[in-house]
Amino acid sequence: MHLIDKELIEKFKNQDKEAFSEIVEEYSERLYNIIYKMVLNRDDSLDILQNTFLKAFKAAPKFKGESSLYTYLAAIALNEARERFRKEKRFLFFDLDIIDEEKNIPDINEEKEKESVRERVNSALKKLPESFREVLVLKDVDGLSLKEISEIANLSEGGVKTRLHRARMLLKRMLNEGK
Repeated sequence: MHLIDKELIEKFKNQDKEAFSEIVEEYSERLYNIIYKMVLNRDDSLDILQNTFLKAFKAAPKFKGESSLYTYLAAIALNEARERFRKEKRFLFFDLDIIDEEKNIPDINEEKEKESVRERVNSALKKLPESFREVLVLKDVDGLSLKEISEIANLSEGGVKTRLHRARMLLKRMLNEGK
């Protein structure tokens, strides 16, 4: 990933379409991945991604540059996902990549066991409150820093740490109860 330079950001703020295209190309895959991990639906993820970029383009002149451009876009994406699922009264969830992809031919029993673990994790994740799932996705899936998450989720860093700790503890408890 190359760094977006200040000149490109200024062009973006002036709603330059070429600059915007470069930004879309730079961040689409990363944003899609975070959205998909939250909603686990390709069509919804693509739709939310498109809406994210549309909103970002319309609001580009208001971008102050107080956070990174990715943080700004991720916050829009998170809000778009929240809005979509509030309207549809659906829950956000994601799938942890707990199974390593191996090129070897897998043992059938081992694969069944891994699938069982994946199902238990997904089931527990679906039961987590939305605010807990969000910080888990942003930290454990996308690998963002606490500062970045606090900017995206509009929380203090302490609030992020608290939610992340509570989310992990609740997830652990739910998984242990399901054994």
